[in-house]
Amino acid sequence: MAEPKAVKTSTRLSLRKLVACVGAFLVVLVVTLAFCFLLFGSAIVNGYAKGKVEQTFAKARPGFVLRIGHLGYAMGANAVVAESVAVSGTNAMFKADEISLMGVHWAKLLRGKAAVADVLAKASLDATNLEAEFPQARYGVRCARLRASVAASELVAEGTELRTLGGDNEFFAAHDFRTARFHVVVPECRVLGVDYGELFGATSYRARSVHFFRPAFEALVDRYKPVRPFVKSPLMVHEALAAILKPLQIDSLRVTDGSIRFCEQVVAGANPGALTFTAVSLSAEGIANRGGTSAAITLQGQGNLMDAGTMKVLMTIPIMPTNFSLHYAGSLSAMNLTNLNAFLDVDAHTRITSGAVKEADFEIDVAAGHARGHVRGSYQNLEIAFLDKQSGAANGIEDRVTSFLANMLKIRSSNTPEAPALAKEGEVNYTRKPNEQFQQFLWFALRTGVLDIISH
Repeated sequence: MAEPKAVKTSTRLSLRKLVACVGAFLVVLVVTLAFCFLLFGSAIVNGYAKGKVEQTFAKARPGFVLRIGHLGYAMGANAVVAESVAVSGTNAMFKADEISLMGVHWAKLLRGKAAVADVLAKASLDATNLEAEFPQARYGVRCARLRASVAASELVAEGTELRTLGGDNEFFAAHDFRTARFHVVVPECRVLGVDYGELFGATSYRARSVHFFRPAFEALVDRYKPVRPFVKSPLMVHEALAAILKPLQIDSLRVTDGSIRFCEQVVAGANPGALTFTAVSLSAEGIANRGGTSAAITLQGQGNLMDAGTMKVLMTIPIMPTNFSLHYAGSLSAMNLTNLNAFLDVDAHTRITSGAVKEADFEIDVAAGHARGHVRGSYQNLEIAFLDKQSGAANGIEDRVTSFLANMLKIRSSNTPEAPALAKEGEVNYTRKPNEQFQQFLWFALRTGVLDIISH
């Protein structure tokens, strides 16, 4: 028998009321939950959640302790903000002020099945006043601000500094053998085109460009200490790249308005001899640890030597050579050579009393660790005095000490193209010694040509 029309109408009205009631209930529930989270979410996050993270970290990293300051969460911005973070261990310490992490896909993270790259695909990080210390190495690193964006594939560091934890005397006193103390300041570094997906997956390290703005690099060597006994040859560039197990690729690297200061101290606590380069610009292309037989890193740079002359350098370093090979060339503009005395007086107990170079250039090929090439230079009125080691006085040839000029019988005072009989080209002929570092070898090889051109 057919259902009465009145009953059908009543049933529809009941269903509508039920749906309306359920909908109203859900809205009230969501609003209530949101209100409760706003009221009590901070307590939950700073109580259970924060403690859980600290405990999990301690289990994953035995010997290290994680302490997280007050945590806040902004739902609209999807941002977690920690007022402070500190990690301490026996051999290292890290701390930071406010750290803000935004754009994390929390749902995927809580499900626990998504890859880190998917969870952080739209994430960004903003951290201030980061500081790390490594007591055994006696170095620390500071960074005023660090910003990273996965979506934009960029990383920006501002106010970064590498420095020793104590003074120079304390640093050198902790070493029995000759060592170098480094101090590096980088006001700004921008890394663009970062492949965060591969970075999070620990499969490779890739970036389109790295740019350092106004970096300052200083090295101080304590030459009064004995040289460390030879154990193992320092790695050359291609060997260091090969030691990186994962693929590395940086398409371009730039340095703008940098400075370099190399110092040597021959007496503890005394003023060091200093060799400086200012207004340094540098570009490198093709930095990688994988490639064909023709793949190479190309580097171009220039800077003002002792604020007196402009030096330019061009270098090509094969990535996958079977032995230590490279090519480098360069030039020096007009310069008063007496400007070098700030370094030579201390380092070599030698003083240039007069002399000026009009121009100079060099070109050197290295094959299997053996350097061959030439040095050309036009200079005039070169006079050199050898200093007494104790007093530092220029007492002439009788008081000279061992240095890289001490064994020369006679100095060529001039070498100019205007006087063909006097013109000479210096020959570079040098084989790398097992204990020499990369930069030492480059200089020692070049030095053979310099000495050859100024000596009879």
